[in-house]
Amino acid sequence: MGILEGKVAIVADVNDLSLGIATKFAAEGAQVVLVGSGAPAQGQTGRFVAADLDDAAAVTALVNDIAETEGGIDILVNATQPPPVWSPFAEKAEEDFRSAFDAVVMRAVYMMKAAYPHLKARGQGRVINLGSMYGIASHRDVTDAATIDGALIALTRGVGLEWGRDQINVNYLQTAAPDIPAFQQFRKDKGTGVDDLIDMLPMGRMADPVEDVGGAALFLASDEACFIVGHKVLADGGQHVAAPVFEPGGIF
Repeated sequence: MGILEGKVAIVADVNDLSLGIATKFAAEGAQVVLVGSGAPAQGQTGRFVAADLDDAAAVTALVNDIAETEGGIDILVNATQPPPVWSPFAEKAEEDFRSAFDAVVMRAVYMMKAAYPHLKARGQGRVINLGSMYGIASHRDVTDAATIDGALIALTRGVGLEWGRDQINVNYLQTAAPDIPAFQQFRKDKGTGVDDLIDMLPMGRMADPVEDVGGAALFLASDEACFIVGHKVLADGGQHVAAPVFEPGGIF
């Protein structure tokens, strides 16, 4: 019997990391519903529902429909991960901040508000907000990404405080150096500099989307994490304590 046997999980947005989490959850018995815009991704695990995650009313209708179809909701993962816009703060457009905030924070707000009554009805629930390395430390040229991740952390803590009495655990999961096509392209473009930084990680390798990122999310979604609330879980191979950030600046 899997760790998430009988649980219903919504994984919001379609990307390589969300697919890794969905794959891990499904392998442990969860009924996974992947939601987002566009066509189902290659390697998709679970049911896919196309949805506009930027429309609050549409998100509410979506979540209510999933709860009715699946018989409830136990787990929500917010996994939108837009690529950062690499440029100095003074040169950034206001739209860089606005679009990133809407894509990450407001989507999480819409999904969490819509899922709340269904999670509460279960008597317990899990919410996992996926962030990046930029929410923990300051780095050059990514103030928009850092600002948005900081807001997501604050949202996680605040909602975790409010929903704890309903036995709904809200936590934040950060990863780094994921072994996905986008990061592999970044690695290829920047040459040996990125390889050197990966070698500096205590783990000495990139994060596997299923086993490393999905595995950390699985723990937060499991019964074993029942007393963890508003916490930042860093599944980053130790980057936050040992290595510089992967950025296109002067370290290459």
